[in-house]
Amino acid sequence: MATQLSQNSNITLTPLHPVIGAEIGGVDLSQELDSATVEAIRDAWHDNGILLFRGQDITGDEQLRFASHFGDVAERHTPKEGANVAQVGAAPDWKNLMMVTDKKDEDGNPVGGLGHGEMWFHSDKCYHERPHRTSFLYGIEIPADGGHTKFASLYGAYNKMRDEWKDRFDDARIMQGYDYRNVERLDLNINLDNIFHFSQPLIVTNPGSKRKALYVSRLNSMWIEGIDRDESEEVLAEMFDLTEHADNYYEHVWQPGDLMMWDNLACLHARTDWPQGQTRMLRRCTTLGVPLD
Repeated sequence: MATQLSQNSNITLTPLHPVIGAEIGGVDLSQELDSATVEAIRDAWHDNGILLFRGQDITGDEQLRFASHFGDVAERHTPKEGANVAQVGAAPDWKNLMMVTDKKDEDGNPVGGLGHGEMWFHSDKCYHERPHRTSFLYGIEIPADGGHTKFASLYGAYNKMRDEWKDRFDDARIMQGYDYRNVERLDLNINLDNIFHFSQPLIVTNPGSKRKALYVSRLNSMWIEGIDRDESEEVLAEMFDLTEHADNYYEHVWQPGDLMMWDNLACLHARTDWPQGQTRMLRRCTTLGVPLD
């Protein structure tokens, strides 16, 4: 059921899922937004973790303008030497925007990055000192089947943690990493010098919502620091299951013109596969966060 965000606004808010997400209605992102509208959207983002704007017709510049209301727009990172460019994409060197697509040009070269197939749950740039706080993904070309994006609540995962773990790991740290050559669990024996990595808090307090979140993901989280590796693997396996439980995520079925924004400290996202021969193209930008120490 849709509700108005304020008595003086035509902006509506409709929940997407019991634990995460809402659809925003009554906003045209191709237009300049006044400060009251931006603040209403910001409050809804803090409350819901992810926001969906349907039926948008926006350019890349208009997407960047909207994103800039939520922080400094981040530049695209270059993979470390040796990364699998077939997965990352030998795409044009955009500064702030990235086409997430499996589409190729007439010569068979990728026109974007992160091509085809499933991606496990992860958080954007959690393996850097300043993780990217907000991500914005805009649907352009959508396959007839699959290619959905799942959003899992890190608040929900924290709430379902064992009470003794909430106490024990309140100040714990976790090594986050990403190997561009890998699409599954990281090799824990990998040389960290060869991949992006950074030690982050295991439990974060979101600066917007002030809620606690379990900051782990199956794709990026390597080990809990200060405990035995075998125990770390056992603990993390249960934590991963908490984040990925069927009642803890919303699965978004894309339509052209959808703009989805999300808080990387509040949720994880993942991608489902789609048939070969069907094209998927979305446009992505992000904003920088702050160090989590």
